Amino acid sequence: MKSKIFVIIGILLITISSIFIIKDKVIEYNAGKKSDEILEVITKNTNDIIINDKKEMNTINIDGYDYIGSISIPAINIDLPVLDTWDYNRLNIAPCLYYGSIYTNNMIICGHSYKKHFKYLSKLKQGDYVIFTDVLNNQYIYEVEETFVLPQTSVDEMINNDFDLTLYTCTTDGMNRITIRCNMINKPF
Repeated sequence: MKSKIFVIIGILLITISSIFIIKDKVIEYNAGKKSDEILEVITKNTNDIIINDKKEMNTINIDGYDYIGSISIPAINIDLPVLDTWDYNRLNIAPCLYYGSIYTNNMIICGHSYKKHFKYLSKLKQGDYVIFTDVLNNQYIYEVEETFVLPQTSVDEMINNDFDLTLYTCTTDGMNRITIRCNMINKPF
């Protein structure tokens, strides 16, 4: 009798964990699909740009969310929109501005480690390029200087640095942050 109970409990636990895995995969798939849709709108629609005097960067509003532009990383085949502020709901749509600005050379962008988002950031190496395009279609080109891992509690170290652009995402276990530091090599005129 006890063995049957353990088998039933085991089956239930496997079923529950399978449901969580499927749910996460659906969220990841939807995030990639939504990012692709938003990117297409951002690149084609410059009529809805808002000069926002309460924020430092111009935005475009799509489906109730403000975007500051897009990020391209050729080495890992990324081309994604970037939201103007972060929270956990927004991270399920696209990478988000975590801190700073393109204009003050201290921009930090965070993203989930979804396959179509920042999963492969750790593959970047010194000399790779990151291109940020604002909603006015100005391109800022950066070069990767450093790639390393920070503990999730190192907020001050994440924010206080001398780099023009920082990208980060969670490690697989969620306990640390893969951190990419970049400096601008080409500023639009």
